[in-house]
Amino acid sequence: MIPGIAEYVNIKPDYDTFNRLYVEVKATSSNTFGKTPFKSYSLEDNRTGVPTGYEQLFDSILSKHKEVHPHYQFRSTGFNTADSTEKDVFAHTDIDLDTEHPNGYNVVIPIFGNSKIIYYETKDDEVYLPEKNAHGYAYYHEFKAQKEMGQYTPEFEKFLSEREIGHIVVDKPILIQTTTMHRVVVTEAPRCAWVTRWNNIPKDISFSQFKQKVENIL
Repeated sequence: MIPGIAEYVNIKPDYDTFNRLYVEVKATSSNTFGKTPFKSYSLEDNRTGVPTGYEQLFDSILSKHKEVHPHYQFRSTGFNTADSTEKDVFAHTDIDLDTEHPNGYNVVIPIFGNSKIIYYETKDDEVYLPEKNAHGYAYYHEFKAQKEMGQYTPEFEKFLSEREIGHIVVDKPILIQTTTMHRVVVTEAPRCAWVTRWNNIPKDISFSQFKQKVENIL
């Protein structure tokens, strides 16, 4: 783990509920998880920005998570899945430019399979905002080197390895901050994890303070 960036959280998820809801939702149409090869069953269609209707289906989870903080990002909240260890989520940040308050934290709850999240040194002059979401807001950073060198090329992998600052294995629930560049690598497939991305969190609420609240409630 990386203190203050990615830490395990002592919570007690109702895995029977998570598994039941995943079985139910996977029978419906999935969403793309941005421009990654992951499949997502989230609260909003990434391509159109239209709600998927899953908020009501996931109410047994979300009603408890709202007790932690009432605001969550529709696009990222839900199940993320990958059916191969060849699939990953490229190095990026997650940001919210359409909220009053700047902070956002993700709880990641593994359902099956395994993965790790690798974090990288993040310098303003090495990242950029590559695109906008369906609502017209930039929503993540990407390394300029990925565009210049190409994703998965030996040159870019070397670039990443030189900037790695640590990782966390997602074999139990974790809380992460997402303004530091990070990459999700699937180590055992198929892999499924639940993510709630709380956003619109005041800047004076620190990672440790929010983690304590998560553990007290969940």
